[in-house]
Amino acid sequence: MIQVIHRALDMLELLGSQPDRVFPLREIAQMLDLHRATCSNILKTLADRGYVERLPGRGGYRLGTLASAWQGLAEHDREISRIARPVLGLLLQKLDETCLIGVIRGAQRVTLECAASDRDLQVRSRQVRGVYSTASGRLLLAFMPADRQATFIQRVGLPEAQVWSEVRSAEDLKKALAGIRRQKLAVSHSPEHVVGLAVPVWRHEQVVASVSVYLPEVRCTPGHRKQIIAALREAGDRISQELTASAE
Repeated sequence: MIQVIHRALDMLELLGSQPDRVFPLREIAQMLDLHRATCSNILKTLADRGYVERLPGRGGYRLGTLASAWQGLAEHDREISRIARPVLGLLLQKLDETCLIGVIRGAQRVTLECAASDRDLQVRSRQVRGVYSTASGRLLLAFMPADRQATFIQRVGLPEAQVWSEVRSAEDLKKALAGIRRQKLAVSHSPEHVVGLAVPVWRHEQVVASVSVYLPEVRCTPGHRKQIIAALREAGDRISQELTASAE
């Protein structure tokens, strides 16, 4: 029963992240790693209670009228996007590498805003990725409150070896997340030879997002990596300051 509640909340968070969008059943099931029949049954219950609206003519679901409280989550995400957008633009000018700001919604890392490099060899980041497979997802998981983090890991399980090769056990994951918190920096290396680097974005004492840079491994020289980390920390601090000021 508790697992069903978590899944229902994951669905509401996902739909609430883009309240005006209609999500096909197939996409919801894929993004939340659920069997389509299970996903359909939960959505039907949420629709019956008014938390989700089913749109047969448009082939999908969106947030319902009784989920108005979740609109605050979407407003929160839009505020982060608005504040981060010019900072990401400056970061792109400085580094000429793809940079983005992301959050965790359900079991996925969702991109709120992206500034893409136009180099011939560049990284194109999908809007939705697995938490373990991205530097920003790992960082956000590391700073997640302990109870939520434990629940997430219990539901999702450990990362696959090809996704996070250094993590082979629960103890490995615990140490890796502790290291990310200590350094306030996460680094990922994908099988496609893409390097990701991510730092936290704070609002008061809470990490609410992550700003990150993704680039081909061949360009991640020691000197460029050092430049990226310094620029990321500066961008993260600036977004954090503006977010905190906007809440006062």
